[in-house]
Amino acid sequence: MKNFTSIKEASLTKAILLLFCLITFTVSSQASSLKIGDIAPDFTVKTLNGTIVKLSDYIDKKPVYLKFWATWCSYCKVEMPHLQAIYDESSDHVEVLTVNVGMNDSISNIERYFQKNAFNIPTIFDQKGDLTSSFGVVGTPYHVLIDKQGRINYRTFLATDLLDEKIAAWSQESIKTKANTGLLTTKGAAR
Repeated sequence: MKNFTSIKEASLTKAILLLFCLITFTVSSQASSLKIGDIAPDFTVKTLNGTIVKLSDYIDKKPVYLKFWATWCSYCKVEMPHLQAIYDESSDHVEVLTVNVGMNDSISNIERYFQKNAFNIPTIFDQKGDLTSSFGVVGTPYHVLIDKQGRINYRTFLATDLLDEKIAAWSQESIKTKANTGLLTTKGAAR
């Protein structure tokens, strides 16, 4: 009986490994299709608070920062205070959105996690994985910066200094543009 169980476990392990390889190959081929400089796939989604977000609405107005994550992803959770700080500092100049990949997660998990940690970043629950797939995301965390022209500007698996530098540069550019057009008050806030 012990030998039969070992054979059954080995067969199950091989089947799982084969399935993993097939999924990885399929997702990897999608991921390689988006490159820096490519037009980002447009999307229309609803955030957890009910706001409709359409990527094309930001073209020529504001760059977009997407962070793909999950509540079960330890690296994602480590990065969330950093992302909240970026949202707090830059959301007037860069649209910051989190995209929960929806895999083995739930809206209630997200809401509990955000409430416990006082996060208020606009969040999309990608239950079917359509948005995640369209950006070729193969793991979390995953960061995508989309410039004002709607092109992929930067992609990375971890929050990096370069990511921060690009967001800071976009914020500074936005502040200068608003100042030059008279849209800033003396405190720097938009009128």
